[in-house]
Amino acid sequence: MRRILVALALPCTLLAQIKILVHLSPATNQAFDKYIAAAESKMDGQPLKPAGGLSAVGGSPIDVEGGMIHDWAGGVLVKGASVEKALAMFRNYADYKKTFAPEVLDSKLLSQGGDRWNAWFRISRRNVFTVTFDAEYAVQYRKLEGGRWAIDSRSRKISELDNDNKPLPEGTAQGFLWRLNSYWLIEPRPEGVYLECRAISLSRDIPPGLGWIVKPMIATVPRDSLRATVEEARNALR
Repeated sequence: MRRILVALALPCTLLAQIKILVHLSPATNQAFDKYIAAAESKMDGQPLKPAGGLSAVGGSPIDVEGGMIHDWAGGVLVKGASVEKALAMFRNYADYKKTFAPEVLDSKLLSQGGDRWNAWFRISRRNVFTVTFDAEYAVQYRKLEGGRWAIDSRSRKISELDNDNKPLPEGTAQGFLWRLNSYWLIEPRPEGVYLECRAISLSRDIPPGLGWIVKPMIATVPRDSLRATVEEARNALR
């Protein structure tokens, strides 16, 4: 029994060792920008996973200087739904705290002009412990051929909150979420509408000696978050 308790406590102990404030370096930030530029240049408005499901893209997580890039894609067919209903759901930013709960704690539209929107979210991420963030996004809606739509949602600012729900200085955090871009595809199908999301995020790297157990645990958070987001969008459209 003692060995079992020690084994269960080990991941928490190791994660506690990395629960300290770190700084986002220019090199890490630039590595993410470079990855995003390459990824966006290959996006052609076609689904990565036409049959749905969830998978890593490019061997995620990808190690970069001072950080890790997580690239996941997931899709789902929503029977009986329509493109118009999906667009209405995505544009209703005030309801994100309901549609995408419990990860989205609060949400609001900041501004809108044409097909460009700016929105604010308070989000939480949980593994062994919970971290809360305030995030601002620039969102662009693009009409594609065949009645399809693309939604490009790029993080402009993500601030981790302290224990008093006050934002930490920009670029200073525990580093579990530095950046997060989401790319949605809405495609009409005879059965309804196909939704696909590709989420590309940036987190800190893992201190030497802890990667063997901590890295797999941290790597599951973006995957699980995307799975929940896609499922919540599906449920909202049913």
